Amino acid sequence: MYDKDQELLINLIILSVSLIIVFCIFFFYKSEESLYFNILKLISLLEIAFLYSKFLSTEEAQDFIEQKVINKDKFKSLTFPIHIDFDYFHINTFLYNATKSVYIFLNIILSIETIRLITRPFSHSKKKINIYYFISVLLLVISIITQYYIDSDIYYKINDVLYFVFVISGIISIIFVIVRFCLNKPLIQSAKNFFAVRHIIYIIFLCGIFINELSFFNKDKFVENKIVFSLGIITSLIKISEKLYCWENSFSKRSKRKGASSMISTNLNVEFMCCILYGMTEILEKKKNKIIYDAKNQKEKTHTIKYLNTIDSKRKDIQSIIMEVSSENKEGLLDESGIENGNSKLGEDASITEYSPQIFDELRKDDGITDDIMIKSFSPKKNKKAIEKMGESKGKSGSFFFYSHDRKFIIKTITNEEKETMDEILSNYYNYVKSHKSTLITKIYGIYTVVIKYASSVNVILMQNLFGCTPTHIQRMFDLKGSTVQRKTKNVQNWKKDQVLKDMDYQWLTQVERKLINFNLSDIKEIKINMENDIQFYKGLCLMDYSLLFIIIDYPNNMDPDYHSIVGLLDDPKYKGHVYKSDNNNYIYIIGIIDYLQKYNFRKRLENCVKGIYFGKEKNMISAVDPEFYGERFQDFMTKNVFVFELDY
Repeated sequence: MYDKDQELLINLIILSVSLIIVFCIFFFYKSEESLYFNILKLISLLEIAFLYSKFLSTEEAQDFIEQKVINKDKFKSLTFPIHIDFDYFHINTFLYNATKSVYIFLNIILSIETIRLITRPFSHSKKKINIYYFISVLLLVISIITQYYIDSDIYYKINDVLYFVFVISGIISIIFVIVRFCLNKPLIQSAKNFFAVRHIIYIIFLCGIFINELSFFNKDKFVENKIVFSLGIITSLIKISEKLYCWENSFSKRSKRKGASSMISTNLNVEFMCCILYGMTEILEKKKNKIIYDAKNQKEKTHTIKYLNTIDSKRKDIQSIIMEVSSENKEGLLDESGIENGNSKLGEDASITEYSPQIFDELRKDDGITDDIMIKSFSPKKNKKAIEKMGESKGKSGSFFFYSHDRKFIIKTITNEEKETMDEILSNYYNYVKSHKSTLITKIYGIYTVVIKYASSVNVILMQNLFGCTPTHIQRMFDLKGSTVQRKTKNVQNWKKDQVLKDMDYQWLTQVERKLINFNLSDIKEIKINMENDIQFYKGLCLMDYSLLFIIIDYPNNMDPDYHSIVGLLDDPKYKGHVYKSDNNNYIYIIGIIDYLQKYNFRKRLENCVKGIYFGKEKNMISAVDPEFYGERFQDFMTKNVFVFELDY
């Protein structure tokens, strides 16, 4: 048997090592941006608080502090304004119970986010970490206060329920990991086995740790303390193993700065993008060679994909991927190649559904976009570098953008709501852009839904890219709504050329550099007419929250290798209404209305109500407003601030 001093020393040594490693892990992941790793950092903070409070609540620590550090009687004489006896050691127990509850809660969140990580590609969620920080602090405070007013047995039973929720969520996450990575092979094999094993070990270890914490479980305190104080050591080794693995096994140079879960996320995103690019090029080739049966006015066409091989990025790259694409119409018609298309017969790994193919085919042809141009743009071989750089979505809206290697097209993810909106307005949209050749609307050339087995479906749109050259030529790039509330980027003074700036940034920068804005008078007249037509079109369809993409490019000299491609935009028919030269011939302006698939629905009305109360007098300057008012405000801002002959404040 150990005496109390020996017990205290052993606990303190284990705790100290745990705290040091936990701190190291926290700073080790300091630069990580993904939500998954931010949750791990938050969990590490709670581990520190949990272990510290656990140590102070032990009998050995309490006896030592009482004898060597403080006079317990002095603390007993203190009271709160609400006349609750203040007991230092009781407070430690409360803090221990509260941090344990929040720690379990965060691990439940980690299990949920793991499921989300492997089932929802192109996810954008890193801003959720602020919500989790807020909830964690709130739960911590509530847990401490609650323990004053309810019986301890009741609180422990509530904690037991929380533990069982963690067990259930952990088991479900393990099932998802096994199904996704073991029963169904992903296209990209890198790190899948390691990620599965690491996650399973982590969940099982935590389940074992918290068995000791259950109120009805009889345990040896000596053993219990040693196990729990080792928590930081064991979990930190599990976390750090992700980094160590990825240093030796990276999909790309960029992924070396990420952990295994980010690598998994990247690999799954690569899988989806490969399905899109390989699928689209194969579909276009079959269509070009008249292999796919082409029915007029069909609503949608489904193409199934089967992986003929999988790749391990340590030995092969995406050029080694082989897929078989087969097509069927909504009515069940087979393609002319005679390939059988039944889902069960083909045993597909993925599918692509293209909507209203004939309508979008005509829109592309109107702009001179042939199947050969698209095949060249979406060639997986030529897009290899862009695919390998893929990671999580970083846009505020949560949309993921992929630029074709020649920068002629953009593939952008959209929500189900936006897809439904496009489906509703498609007929009006088609007739409008066909009859208004100089519209400011950035054209959509296709809508697709991609489904991979055991993962959520992803909706994407194919858009024209208004600026088909490298970002190095960009002088400024703005996303303007005519709104001022929350329309400012951070550190605008240290802007980068490819950074998208907002309305408040625009007003600040144009005051500093007034010569940037200098439209030709005849162009202003044309733009205002086109813009007014577009806004009336949007009003009629109850659309709002759209933006003006405004790009300023230095007029290139004739020695610039991109001179002809940039200057050629001025005469290219498909960029008519989008590209103008400044009156002083110093700049080229590129303009286009984007993100126009948002209806003024219940969610936007609720946002208008909530933000209207919060911002008070500025409520008319928020983005979520009535389409009529939004259109008028948008037009007024652009007329007075953007489309001007010479900017003057």
